[in-house]
Amino acid sequence: MIELDVNLGRLASVSFWLANFARSCPMSIPEDPYATPQSTLSWMPAREPVFFVVAPRKLMVMTLVTLGAYFIYWLYRQWTLYHQAKGLRLWPWVRVMFPGCYFCSLILSVMHELEQGESDYHWSPRCLAVAVFVGGCLPFTLLWLLSPFAAWAVVAGIAALLVALTLQVQAAINYLELDPQGQANARLTDANWVGIAVGVAGWLVVIAWAVTVASTSAIT
Repeated sequence: MIELDVNLGRLASVSFWLANFARSCPMSIPEDPYATPQSTLSWMPAREPVFFVVAPRKLMVMTLVTLGAYFIYWLYRQWTLYHQAKGLRLWPWVRVMFPGCYFCSLILSVMHELEQGESDYHWSPRCLAVAVFVGGCLPFTLLWLLSPFAAWAVVAGIAALLVALTLQVQAAINYLELDPQGQANARLTDANWVGIAVGVAGWLVVIAWAVTVASTSAIT
């Protein structure tokens, strides 16, 4: 009997030790090979575009060929998308009618969006805004003092400056919209070709007018 009690005591000790060992070991559940795989990616909502994306080359060509008409459309699209994305009370057409003032506001809006996203994009938005205001507003107050050809030369220089500034703004917008090259809007659409045809006709009229003025001046 004594030997049986000793064996039972040893068995109880071993059982207690095994129970403590089992508690200290992490339990693992074997994976079911037929179970549906669980994705570790969280659902991310699609981000609505805040500004209008276009390839810089297309923007430059369309603006020059259409005598600046595409620039007006560009401004309208920028303010329309910004209005829809932010839900602000603004009228895109009103801002298009006064591009000298609201183009500067557009530049600062792009700057604000880049700063909110903590972007590392390097540019000088305030300098661009000042250049747009000076180049787009002040020289036109002196055009009436110039001869027709001098006035056209000033207008051409201002237009070239504004196109260059617009391309810099568009580069910042494309970077913000995660499409640095503007590949989403790089090809010419049917509407673009119609605009090009109208723009070429406009250029022919301008050239004919310039030739007529030059001939009249030579005769006089």
